[in-house]
Amino acid sequence: MVSLHVGLLVIADCNYAPGDQQVFIRYGKFSNATLLLDFGFTLPYNNYDQVQVEFSIPHHDCLRALKLELLNSHFVPTVKDVNGFNSSGSSFIIKEVMSASGKGRGIPQSLRAYAHVLCSSSHQELSDMAMEAAQSDGRLARVPLKNRTREIQAHQFLLSKFSHLVEEYNACLKSLGPPTAPCMFENVSLRRQQTRDLLTGELRVLKSASAWLKYYCERLT
Repeated sequence: MVSLHVGLLVIADCNYAPGDQQVFIRYGKFSNATLLLDFGFTLPYNNYDQVQVEFSIPHHDCLRALKLELLNSHFVPTVKDVNGFNSSGSSFIIKEVMSASGKGRGIPQSLRAYAHVLCSSSHQELSDMAMEAAQSDGRLARVPLKNRTREIQAHQFLLSKFSHLVEEYNACLKSLGPPTAPCMFENVSLRRQQTRDLLTGELRVLKSASAWLKYYCERLT
């Protein structure tokens, strides 16, 4: 047991002597965003990278009030993940989808339900979703819409959103210049590489989600 001057207490599970072996620390299953903000470093490839995306119902949508009422009635409590991100309301956490032809794990079901509501064009569609939720576990759109055209439209909406984000991320990466670009200051070079690691990881997540959404829509057509 070692008491540090800063007030921390380190408990070892065995005896150590100077020079015996290297001691490692485990930071946890954090994304590069959290590692950079909390610990000051990033990983070239981080399996736990994720992206938080925001959506909103346009004010000009004539069904906006009904859609908001439906979403509020079937509101899912805020869930905070290990990175401190919240997934609730119109904010969603996207994780890497490992297989484009799989079940789409990584894209929250709540996000797909939100897209169903957002793309609805009639009172009847909203009423049907509310009835379906009431007859199950209270959550919206737990199964694909019976109207295949609407199901495709909702997922194409998400695909469009993610595709736009992919373009923005690519533009940001391009603005950083090539990885081998010379830099006069070591600190600037380090920050540039950390930014590249962060953007590359989140871009990978967005591309994986886009690939799955594209496959899903093509499968339904």
